[in-house]
Amino acid sequence: MGRRVSGRFLRSFAFSAALTVSSLTLGGGASASPQWCEEDPTFVVNGAIVDVSTTFAYSYASSVKGPVQFELLVPANAVAAVVSLPGTVPVTAKITRSLPASWGLLAVPVVVKVTVPASASFDTSTHVTGTYLWLSSTVKGKSNVTTKVSYTLIGL
Repeated sequence: MGRRVSGRFLRSFAFSAALTVSSLTLGGGASASPQWCEEDPTFVVNGAIVDVSTTFAYSYASSVKGPVQFELLVPANAVAAVVSLPGTVPVTAKITRSLPASWGLLAVPVVVKVTVPASASFDTSTHVTGTYLWLSSTVKGKSNVTTKVSYTLIGL
């Protein structure tokens, strides 16, 4: 006398099998993806955190000559500091108070400049996030060329 298999059991088994096959098939491709270097200094401007993240392919890490240079331009009357400098290659960061004084609390301009000095030419990508940041976006750049991005901190 045979047992009858329910449709619910078959659907569950089919789903489990499909999940197992897809994770084995798709998971194998992940190891072939490129490795990335991420240089990620954090700044504070008038109490707001500004996190700058610049990435490039890890295969170019050995061609980086000198530290990756981050410069944050802020208004002359801003209170700003470098909070952290993590990175896979040497990194420097500085604050330059060269923008006109900003008296409004609702909009504080910030300019981020990033330079990746290298013996090779390769693509970079810079993304800025943080508290009170308006219109954050990713900007493409090149090694040996200064990438300049302007942002506004809103609601400080």
